[in-house]
Amino acid sequence: MLLAVAGDEIIGTLLGTFDGWRGNLYRLVVHPSHRRQGIARQLVREVEQVFAEWGVERITALVEIDRPWATAFWTAVGYPRDDHVVRHVGMLQDAVRGRTD
Repeated sequence: MLLAVAGDEIIGTLLGTFDGWRGNLYRLVVHPSHRRQGIARQLVREVEQVFAEWGVERITALVEIDRPWATAFWTAVGYPRDDHVVRHVGMLQDAVRGRTD
């Protein structure tokens, strides 16, 4: 679990797990007063780095389909929607290679 902290307040969280085959991202949250500052993107990138160290190649992010702002975020950070299982999936090697953001 990663935490984003400002002063003595937790302002964001992301849970990353690895089941031996696939990395999973759950419960990405940023406090409303701290949104649109790149915190969510930074949390995702930090978990990707940990996953890379563990040898993870495939990552999924489970996202509720009725949250268009959430599905748009995951698509924007490189996890396109998989319509067969309504899951956002990205390959870790693509996520960390040659990125400029």
